[in-house]
Amino acid sequence: MNLARGQRIKLIDLIPGGQRLNIGVSIEAAGMAIDVACFGLDAQGRLADECYMVFYNQPASPCGGVSLITPAGDQSGFTVDLTRLPATIERLTVTAAIDGPGIMAQIRQGYVRILDGSREAARFAFSGSDFANERALVLVEIYRKEGLWRLAALGQGFNGGLAALIEHFGGTVAPEPQAPPSHPPSSPPVNLRKITLEKQGQSVSLEKKGAGHGEILVNLRWRPVARARQGLLGGLLGSGRTDLDLGCLFELTNGMKSAVQALGNTFGDYFNPPYIRLDADDRTGTRAEGENLRINGQHWDAIKRVLIYAFIYEGAPNWAEADAAITLRIPDQPEVEVRLDTHRHDRPMCAIALLENDRGAIKVTKRVEYYRGHLDMDRAYSWGLQWVRGSKD
Repeated sequence: MNLARGQRIKLIDLIPGGQRLNIGVSIEAAGMAIDVACFGLDAQGRLADECYMVFYNQPASPCGGVSLITPAGDQSGFTVDLTRLPATIERLTVTAAIDGPGIMAQIRQGYVRILDGSREAARFAFSGSDFANERALVLVEIYRKEGLWRLAALGQGFNGGLAALIEHFGGTVAPEPQAPPSHPPSSPPVNLRKITLEKQGQSVSLEKKGAGHGEILVNLRWRPVARARQGLLGGLLGSGRTDLDLGCLFELTNGMKSAVQALGNTFGDYFNPPYIRLDADDRTGTRAEGENLRINGQHWDAIKRVLIYAFIYEGAPNWAEADAAITLRIPDQPEVEVRLDTHRHDRPMCAIALLENDRGAIKVTKRVEYYRGHLDMDRAYSWGLQWVRGSKD
C-alpha cells in the first residue's frame, strides 16, 4: 500500500495481529548526514521517559519494544514489538534530523517502509519538494486509539534539529560541556626527540633504518571523566566513569582486512598476521601505561595501512575533559604525538591517525575525525567490513 501524506490506517490491516513490525527509513540527500530517531510519547505527546528515545547512541528501549535495527536495503530503521511497551507509551513517533549543514528541501527522495518481517506492507514516500528550510521531519507515527494501534503518515517539516525535537517532545537538552580554562604553561624543557602533529591532515614520514622498523608502539592515554547526569542528552550519552578504548582497522598487502580492539575480544596477533596486538583493556583511565597497540615493524612490508581510533565504550562522550592523546614510539625514531585537540561531544568514535606504508616508510597522518560508530568510520575510509553488535563482557 502506498500511503499519502496525512493518511491513517489500522496496523492490523497491514500486519497480521497488528503488534510486531519493522520500520525501514531511507533518505537520499547528497552531502548531508541525517539522524533517525524514535520517540516513545505519552497521551499528551510528551516524552514519557528519556530511555524511550531510541537513536544512534541509545539503540533500544529498556522494555525491548523498540530497537534500532536497519532492515535489509534501508539506511536506518527499527524493529517494534508493541506488546512490550508499557501502558504509559501511547505513541511512537519516527523523526529525521540533519546533523550539520543543509535543509530538507535538498532531499532528492525518501521513504518510510512498514514491514511484516521482510515483506513490505506499506510505504510512505516523500521528496524535498514537500519541504522548505526545515532541518527536521516528523515522518510517521504509530499511536493507540480505542484499543487498536494505528499508523499515520505525517511528513511534517520541523524547524530546528534533533535538540529542537527533544525540547518539542518535553525533553531537556544538556548544555554543551565547556572546556576547562587554560592556564599559561610553565616553560617545559624542549624535547628534540618528539614530533607533535598539530593540524588535521599534517603528516610525517619515518624512514626505515636497517632491516626493519622494530616494534611500533601506539600508546593511548586519557584522563578519567566522571560527570553528573544532567539534561536529556547528558543522560542519553552516558554518565559516570569513562571507558575509552584503543583500536585499529588494518589492511594487509594481501588484501586481508579487519579490526583489532577489546570489543569482541579481537586482540590480534603480534607474530602472525595481522602482526598487530592490543596488550590490555584499561576500563578506567588509571592504568599508568594506558592502552597499547603493538605493531610488529619487522613485518611492516606486509601491512598496507592502519587506522588508529579510540571510542567511548562506556560513559559520556566528553572528549575535552578526557584530554586524550596517542603517542607512537619506534626504535631510533623521534616520538610522534597526536592529541585529540578538537572535539565532538555527540560522537563516541574518533579516528585519530592513519599509518600508511609509503614504500617501506611509515607515513603518519593526523585525522582526529569523529563518528557515530564503527560503521560510519568504516564507510568514511572505505574499509568495507561487516559489523555486528559486540560486547566486552
